[in-house]
Amino acid sequence: MVTLRLPPALERKLALEAKKRGRTKTALAHQAVIELLQDAEDARDADAVMERIARGGERIHTSAAVKRELGLQLR
Repeated sequence: MVTLRLPPALERKLALEAKKRGRTKTALAHQAVIELLQDAEDARDADAVMERIARGGERIHTSAAVKRELGLQLR
């Protein structure tokens, strides 16, 4: 259980957005937290891949090589 206290101006904006979307303030806040956590996980995953690339532990492919491999190059 989490209680969220917002400054009055921000709460008014949230209430207005919720009304526009036909949702509750709680539903919008819930979705925002889910998206924040997903974005944070995605960023950590991307950082890990970039570290592997920098160490030479991850293969990379140019778009030209991928297109050639898949037979998608323009003639």
